[in-house]
Amino acid sequence: MTLPLSITTQIGQPVLFTPGVPEAYSSYELQGATPFYAVSDSFGCILYQQVTDKGYRAWVSHFIITKPSAFRIKGNVEDLLLHHTLKGSMHYELNSHELETFQHQLNIVVTPRLRHIIRFKTAGIYVALNVQIPVVDLEEYQESFPIVKDLLDKMQNEDTITLLDQNMVAPERLRNVIQDITERQLPRAASEKYREQKTGELIIESLDMLSRYLTDANGLTVADHEKGEKTELYLLKHLHQPSPPTLKQLARYAGTNEKKLEDIFRGRHGITVYDFFQNARMRIIHRKLTESNTPLQDLAEEFGYTDYSSFSYAVKKRFSLSPRELRKNSNVI
Repeated sequence: MTLPLSITTQIGQPVLFTPGVPEAYSSYELQGATPFYAVSDSFGCILYQQVTDKGYRAWVSHFIITKPSAFRIKGNVEDLLLHHTLKGSMHYELNSHELETFQHQLNIVVTPRLRHIIRFKTAGIYVALNVQIPVVDLEEYQESFPIVKDLLDKMQNEDTITLLDQNMVAPERLRNVIQDITERQLPRAASEKYREQKTGELIIESLDMLSRYLTDANGLTVADHEKGEKTELYLLKHLHQPSPPTLKQLARYAGTNEKKLEDIFRGRHGITVYDFFQNARMRIIHRKLTESNTPLQDLAEEFGYTDYSSFSYAVKKRFSLSPRELRKNSNVI
C-alpha cells in the first residue's frame, strides 16, 4: 500500500500499517473502502481507508487517540494533496510554528517534500479526508481555476504550501460532497464508481473555493473582484446623475457591506467608491467637451447640474480650465 503520508512517532519509531480493520474499530469501517490500520498502546489506533484509486486517490483517516500524541509526517506521494478536517481540532507544527485546524477546514496543500508534526493534545476521535491530485491532472485545471497556476509554481519553489492561516472553511455545498464520500453506504461495486465521481466533484469544488477566496496582493479575493466589477458597471450606468446611489444601496446591490465595498474599491483602484464615480463622470464630461459640439448648457443639464455656473465650477475645479476654454483648446466648433 502507498499511503499519501509516512508516519513516525515523535521519537522516530515508524508507525506500521496492516490491511483490514480490527474488530474493536469495525464501526469506523467504510463499506467498499480498502482499510489499513496501526494500533499501539502509546496512542490508540490510526485507520486509513482508501475510498477511491481510479484517477484520483482519496483516503479517509481516523485517528482514534487514547492519550495526547504527536507524529512526524513526511510526504509520500508526487501529487498535490488536499487535506480536509472532518472532525476534531488537530495541531500542525510547520517550520517551528504551530497552527490549529478545526472542523470543515481545508487545512493544508502539500508537496512531496512535506515535513511537519501533527499533535493531538487530548484523547478523542479525529477524522480527515486526504485527496491526491496528480500534477498532470492538476495542470488540466489551469484555464478553469486561477489558483492552479499559483499552486504549480509553489510546488516548484517551496517545500510546503499552507492554507491554515487562511481559515479556508468548506461551504455547505463542499461539505455535502465530502459527506457523500465518507458516509454514503452503497454496495462495493456501486460505491467505487460513486466515490470516484464524488472525488472529482470534491476536487473541482475545492479548487473553485481556493480560486474564489484566497487573497491577492491587495487582500482581495476573486469574489471581492466580482463584487467590485458588478458595482463599477452599475455606477457607470448612472454617470449622468449628479450623485451616485448611496453606499448602502450599492453594498446591498453587490451583496456585501458598506465597509467591505469601500475596501474593495481601495484595493482595486486606490480610491473610494464616490471618487471612482466622480472620476468616471468627469472623464465622460471631458470627452463630450473636447470631442463633440453639444451646447455647453445642454451638457450641464445632461449631467444633472441645476445651473450652468455649477457645471462650469465643477469642470474648472477638475481640469483647471472652464468648459469654454477646454472646448476652445480642443478645436471643436
